[in-house]
Amino acid sequence: MIQFKSFNGLTSLVLGGGLIASNFMALNMLSQKNGIPSIANLPNTPYSSFSIRSNKAADGSEEYAISQRQYDPKTILSYEDSEQPTFNKGVKKKYIHKESVAQFITYPQGIDGKLTAKQIECIEKQAQGRSNGMMIADAGSVQVTPALAGVPIVGPVLAGIFFGQARKQVGNLSSDLAGQWNDC
Repeated sequence: MIQFKSFNGLTSLVLGGGLIASNFMALNMLSQKNGIPSIANLPNTPYSSFSIRSNKAADGSEEYAISQRQYDPKTILSYEDSEQPTFNKGVKKKYIHKESVAQFITYPQGIDGKLTAKQIECIEKQAQGRSNGMMIADAGSVQVTPALAGVPIVGPVLAGIFFGQARKQVGNLSSDLAGQWNDC
């Protein structure tokens, strides 16, 4: 039989046992398949597509319609209906309905398969905006990275992840901003 010299030893043992039991209970609950379905585990391939549409009903409630096309390498349907404010206080309306052959990357389509001068200019401006944004992110990250690298054990990894992600996200943001600024 275990003897405890103080009440603190018994309390530590009971609390530790409860913590271990709660962890095993949580793992058991997570391992069971019944419950809420995971939306992240929907089956997909590079050629599958999902469409989620929401509409307001007459009574004010939201109605959702989900459709999917699995294993269909023939065509990809793309819809875009948006209104964006421009820098000259106007509103840019865009409606695109595109049906194309499935491919991993969508390239801009020009007239007769060739890019127009406006599309080439837009690609150049967005690339220029991306590179400028990455330089700005580098300048900001240089100030923060040494502080993150000073964290014991995981610091160098965090610093590398922060530096890379900051560069990527600011580059994407500035590319989008350059596209909007030049009405692309």
